[in-house]
Amino acid sequence: MANNVPILALPGGSILQLIVMTLPLFGVYCYFLWLAATRPNIMSDSEKFSDPRIRLTDILYVYLTTWTLFATLFIYMVWFVNKRRKLSKKYEKEGIVILGDVLYDDQNHYGPFTWIMNYLFRSNDYGYLVYDLEKVANHPACTYEGRLEGKIRKRVRVYYRYAREQISVLVIPKFPFSGQPKMDLEADWASFSENYAVEEGYNEAADDMNRASVKTVMSRDRSWSIIFLSLGWMLFLLFSSIFVCLQIEDIEDIYQDESSKWAWFVFMVTMAGVTPVVAIGGNLLRFKMYERFILKSGKRGKSGDFVGSGGGVIITVGESQRSGRSPSREKGSTKQFEPSSGEDGSYVQMT
Repeated sequence: MANNVPILALPGGSILQLIVMTLPLFGVYCYFLWLAATRPNIMSDSEKFSDPRIRLTDILYVYLTTWTLFATLFIYMVWFVNKRRKLSKKYEKEGIVILGDVLYDDQNHYGPFTWIMNYLFRSNDYGYLVYDLEKVANHPACTYEGRLEGKIRKRVRVYYRYAREQISVLVIPKFPFSGQPKMDLEADWASFSENYAVEEGYNEAADDMNRASVKTVMSRDRSWSIIFLSLGWMLFLLFSSIFVCLQIEDIEDIYQDESSKWAWFVFMVTMAGVTPVVAIGGNLLRFKMYERFILKSGKRGKSGDFVGSGGGVIITVGESQRSGRSPSREKGSTKQFEPSSGEDGSYVQMT
């Protein structure tokens, strides 16, 4: 088995980076906690009473807002990621195999905004999959009611960043628009399974860039680390918010802009109302959108409408295409892709 696989995921040190990035924030929040602890003493000091100050109510707002964000991240890691993995593994249990093409373009189309598009919106994580809907309809396992014809072009997450032709595509019979590249799904399964291995030979055509160990980069250990980090932040923010509310009770008689009733009201509304709506409702909505994107998205067209669909279109390709290099890295030659002989059957058997 090959040890390295090119993937599109956070680097192996991402949990360490997350900890380092949140340490300054933790330092600031500890400073806020110190202000809350010393505020009653300052209140009784006539010399410091009139000094500029940060309201404890404002500190409470900051704590509760951050609590909601980390609660959302916690629910995402515990619930959303688990649901996404089950949806991915559904292809292994129910999927049929047909042939299709992956279109991937790594050229810079965004100019100075490339970094924003690639790292903020993750645009380079996605390519396009093209396959024939009639092959899905002709498969014995297909139970789709209605007419399926032409080709579909849909945006898919790719773990192998190069164009591919006539590869295995997994489709769930009940959802003919649910096609996903089998190679990329297997890389995804390997990311959260200790026993699953990417088939030998897939890396021979992989790009030399962005190669990393699946176990190191995409292991379950990283998910658990983020879960524990989020849980730690939630506990810190919960007890800090309660402490700030108690401190507001001690000083509300002196500072007219502080109210313990309002503080406890905001605390309860956040815990019982805002957090469930944002953390649970937000993740549920996001999963429904993700599920629709995976199972039902795509643009239908006729044969030859989509570039690289095996219809004899001309595309630029480099000499190293066979070794997995992207066509945009080495230009200067063209190749006409013709429909592969012997691959015009309606389906191929799952192996």
